[in-house]
Amino acid sequence: MTMSFLERTGVVKTARRERESILLARAVIRGEPIKTNDGKRLLELAKLNKVFARAGSLLGVSPVLLDESKADLAEALALYDLMRGEFDRAGISFVVIKSFDSLPDMGHDVDLLIPSGSELEKAKTLLLNKYRVIPQPLTPCDKLLGKFSCFVRGYKHDFELYPTISQLGEQHVDPDAILRNRKLETINNKEIWVTSPKDRVLIRVIHAMFRHNFLKLSDIVDFLQLSEHCTIQEILDAVDQARIPDAFMFYLECITRFLKACQAETPFLVELKTTAEKRFGKDRLGFLRKDKLVLPYRIPVLAIFLLFLLKGSRATSHGMWRTGMLCFATPIILILDFVNNALGNRLFAGRIW
Repeated sequence: MTMSFLERTGVVKTARRERESILLARAVIRGEPIKTNDGKRLLELAKLNKVFARAGSLLGVSPVLLDESKADLAEALALYDLMRGEFDRAGISFVVIKSFDSLPDMGHDVDLLIPSGSELEKAKTLLLNKYRVIPQPLTPCDKLLGKFSCFVRGYKHDFELYPTISQLGEQHVDPDAILRNRKLETINNKEIWVTSPKDRVLIRVIHAMFRHNFLKLSDIVDFLQLSEHCTIQEILDAVDQARIPDAFMFYLECITRFLKACQAETPFLVELKTTAEKRFGKDRLGFLRKDKLVLPYRIPVLAIFLLFLLKGSRATSHGMWRTGMLCFATPIILILDFVNNALGNRLFAGRIW
């Protein structure tokens, strides 16, 4: 039996889906083989949660399917390599964000951060004129952000350029600092410009809480792996500077719930949570986390509202008026997006958020 649309999107959180989510999470986190009579549903769940390659051997996946997963990674690396050569020759500075943080699992896109406005325009012009790329439609929020999304002919991965790390253009972290802190990492014999360990952790939290609004199993597994390359002090300082302690504590508590259900809490996470509570206080939104542990875990809409409002308050208190106003506008945009979808996109052509 396959999942319904509402189950896949996490709108309906059934007891069956919770059992399957914990079963998959426990297997991937603890490296335990999965015994189930419905491997097809778990396979679909693994794909939705970006852990297909990591869960493959545990689910008894066909080597042919795993080879396809490896081919996806090889293609994404080839696309990056092609664009790196072009951007280096054009004098465009960039760094990859998120795309290669979940290896051996690879998502559907390759994301680059290009903080310089003039260099971002140069990159778009190069892609449009030389490669005749096919630009993809953007939501109004992505247009406000300044994102550029396209497909390079001959590649199936979406190629996306970001000027900053946010949803509406609100400021969480200085993109120029992320670029300055980048480092070269060798992946499958290719040198990749990736973000620093501290920035990887911070970007993971920001994207989950302020852009995606849900957590995949990959967010949990990757957070555990990425955070152990940093000190606790580095992580908490970065959270403090980004003024997102409320979102960070909510994220941390969500991960902790799943790990407890899987009996897989790590000493590092326990220490991180304890130290974070001493510095930022306990999670203020715990009353919203009484739903079922279903993956991907959709963050309650009320929590999203409150996190943006709290972020907006912190921003305005530090004189960051544009960021504050954008954060305060979020509840209105989310309501409009919901109404637009309920009406079959009659208000706007496609999603707003």
